[in-house]
Amino acid sequence: MKVKAAFSLLAVTGSAASLSTVQPAQKPNITVVPNAYIIEFQPDFHPSLQPLQRFAQTPVGVKAGYQLRHEFNSSDIFSGVSVTFHSDVDLESVRKANGVKNAWHVTIVPRPEPYFRNGSPKVLSTRSSTQSTAGSSNTTLPNLRGVSGVNQPLLSANIQKLHDEGIRGKGVQIGIIDSGVDYRHPALGGGFGPGFKIAFGWDFVGDNYTGSNTPMPSPDPLATCPSGGHGTHTLGILAMEDPDDEGFGLIGGAPDATIGAYRILSCLGSGTPNDIIISAMLRAAQDGADVISMSIGIIGDLWEALNPFEPVVTQLAQKGVAVVAAVGNFGPAIYSASIPGICKDALSVGAVENAVYPTHYQAHDEKHRLLDYISVLPFPAKSEQDVFVLGTGLGIPINDTVASGCYQPAWDAAANATVDWSTTILLVSFTDDCGNSWFQAQDLGVSTIMAYLTSEDQLIELDEPENDNPPGTLWLTYNSSKAIVENIKGLSPNETYSLQFVSTASQSQQLIADPLGKFVDSFSSLGPTIEMTMHPKIASPGGTILSTWPLEAGGYAIVSGTSMATPLAAASYALLKSQFPHLTVAQLFDRLKTAASPLPEYNSTIPFTSTLRQGAGMLDVYAAVKADSTISPSEFSLRDSASPPPQNITITNDSKQANHYTISHDPAAFLRAHENYLAGEPNFDTNSAYTPHSVPASAQFSTTKLTLQPGESTTITVHITPQPDKYPYSTPVYSGFIRISSDNNVYSIPYMGLPYSRDAVGPITQNATTTIPYASPQVLSAPGDQQNVFSAKATTPNIDTYHWKANASESIIPFLRIDIGLPSKHILYELVPANTTFVPTIYGFDPSVKIDYQDTPQPILPGFLGVPTYGTIKEYNLTDVRGSSATGFYYFFTSPTLSNNGVTYNITSGDYRPLGRALKWNGNETNPDDYESYLGPVIRADIPADVFPSR
Repeated sequence: MKVKAAFSLLAVTGSAASLSTVQPAQKPNITVVPNAYIIEFQPDFHPSLQPLQRFAQTPVGVKAGYQLRHEFNSSDIFSGVSVTFHSDVDLESVRKANGVKNAWHVTIVPRPEPYFRNGSPKVLSTRSSTQSTAGSSNTTLPNLRGVSGVNQPLLSANIQKLHDEGIRGKGVQIGIIDSGVDYRHPALGGGFGPGFKIAFGWDFVGDNYTGSNTPMPSPDPLATCPSGGHGTHTLGILAMEDPDDEGFGLIGGAPDATIGAYRILSCLGSGTPNDIIISAMLRAAQDGADVISMSIGIIGDLWEALNPFEPVVTQLAQKGVAVVAAVGNFGPAIYSASIPGICKDALSVGAVENAVYPTHYQAHDEKHRLLDYISVLPFPAKSEQDVFVLGTGLGIPINDTVASGCYQPAWDAAANATVDWSTTILLVSFTDDCGNSWFQAQDLGVSTIMAYLTSEDQLIELDEPENDNPPGTLWLTYNSSKAIVENIKGLSPNETYSLQFVSTASQSQQLIADPLGKFVDSFSSLGPTIEMTMHPKIASPGGTILSTWPLEAGGYAIVSGTSMATPLAAASYALLKSQFPHLTVAQLFDRLKTAASPLPEYNSTIPFTSTLRQGAGMLDVYAAVKADSTISPSEFSLRDSASPPPQNITITNDSKQANHYTISHDPAAFLRAHENYLAGEPNFDTNSAYTPHSVPASAQFSTTKLTLQPGESTTITVHITPQPDKYPYSTPVYSGFIRISSDNNVYSIPYMGLPYSRDAVGPITQNATTTIPYASPQVLSAPGDQQNVFSAKATTPNIDTYHWKANASESIIPFLRIDIGLPSKHILYELVPANTTFVPTIYGFDPSVKIDYQDTPQPILPGFLGVPTYGTIKEYNLTDVRGSSATGFYYFFTSPTLSNNGVTYNITSGDYRPLGRALKWNGNETNPDDYESYLGPVIRADIPADVFPSR
């Protein structure tokens, strides 16, 4: 996988340019389909023809040898095709073809994965990927009325008040693009088609589509397989309503809306192509959707120019169709927002942890001491269950580490113990450094695990149910976790410990608060885009959410992710739309954002978390509906400047009486993306994740108080000034809110920006402390068989000799390091003549030192922008972007190979210099002065011609 225009740092090893990231901001999840492109036509290019006929008139379409993938025949939204060429065709050639407005790679958008702590696979997985037989299900759904907190998200987003007033989304159509839906579920209407809750939709893939074989479309979006449960869960959040005698009494955000389900993921495979998703978006608009909910995302194309969804979302918005999309589960790294969420006209949604555990149940031990545990359904055992603590039988005290699952002797002791696992629960600890690594339980025959927490700020993440068997893991709340540890410690040597599970009829109605509730989830991705567009736009409950699930897998599940936050935000839009049907998409988005409630920073004295994490804050839909004023704009991106220009705010009094306003400033957390790029700081954080700081910006207003008569508008000015910052390569971002309080309402406008100018700071990192040895940029030496940055050594100043041998262990090769710390649309790394006259921005040697150069017979080639070269080591630009930011450009010269115009070849012995150039922000790619450059010391190459023959 290539990395294109780099943001932050690139990491490349070996002449084959394989990716190896070091402390990545976020690993790209892009898979490019070779020679497959989405092509948008110019509006005036043969408009009377069908898309395939139009493509046949283009220079690339005239050539034989392509296969049509999809036609996009929506002239007022998106007109084009997607094709796969039978031979190599580069993207730039397609983009430059007459009649082509733009073109993009076809990429595979991965299957949305709910958040799991530490990325550990689920316990006791018995997943079946096959679709169940359509028709009635034999699954008996529970009847658990009164279980606490099941509809808490409606309270958190202030939707319940609207429901109480009869505002439930009637008259609004919502399209949801996901993995299909088990519409047989009673909470989802029990059927499909006109007259049902899910009234329209389409299956674009079929049950057996893997992402690479031929899809089998059908008009029925039914998905009953557990692996397709994601769509059933998100659609439930959107519009479910349990019958009176089944389920939990769950209600979705817009239960009276009309729903269209569009299946773009099958029961198989790891993802689906982006051209199928675009087809689904156009189909939803054609079917009359007012809003489209998309809980899918791909990270890697961080530049807005590379996003094929951008023109589609823009045109949909102009036609009155809103797109609400997940920001992604790639947190907590800055610039990790996913597409299509990063579209400028989309409402990207971040996730907030549920305020309470939606379901909890109780058990008691022999002394009738109660324990609360978290599970979707209550544990069904009627008899007492013995408790076996992982680590029993070792003859040592059992602590959290021993019971964690990462201490192998504990598993060995359990395997040697005589235990009836049908009546015994395995008790394990959940530790941050081990996670839920309890996979060996399946080999033992364990049917149920009970996990206890070891700290209060740990997230409880339940396994996706995969059948209607008893739950695999029961999670104790933090207080009950402490209690069971103390209870077991108090046992005498021969005393056993057992639990009796309380029947569902006597469940406690007390709410149990989630300790991380009402805070932004750690997994929720951060924006902005590289161009500094704010994402996410809004936050919504998305952590620990109870909703519907395919019937054969139990009917209900508790899942976490921005996938879960998105449909509730889409439902909120639908509720607002139902009350203001004549407002535009942008106006409705503005209303949602300015009425939102800013969220605090977790476990911090900083009052508010960064707008890069929460956007405008938590949805408050009731406030949006009842707003008495219109505030515009709804966000400020202050871009990159130490002194951004003043911003205008227009306030309109929509009420029927005079309104008094007070304007104030609420600073939010100041973030650094990379604490490991702070010059002279010995105790920096080694993670490429955000770290919140209290470095508030200041704000000056043209006025802080005003009065408006009914219908009157006025414009005020705010001048926001960040504090100076001297660490640009740590990517500092400041943020906050402008608060506007009327007599009866409070509104806010989120803002963010960089406290320096990218134009004034070159993209090549300099004078920065890093977690990797040695400075950057630099040329180091390394053993040929040890491609590890820590094996590299400093070289002799100005010149050093390197040896390539047939046996890599005998080789000493150059290790080229150049960190690109700021965005660059074009990065070029070459070998040039040792006696080059090029004057770089940064010298990697003392230019006053005289060197007797060794000649090389290697041909000198015409170079980029007039600099003679021997060839290219690596090049990155926006034409072939496939990746995202990482944290360092490290190139191990394992073989002395260069390239020129697509041809690779070996160089000969002699003297060379490495030259790296990176285009500055807003630079002109054809202007040499707009590049920052590094010229390295002499690489004296000893290359045996019989081992590495030159051309």
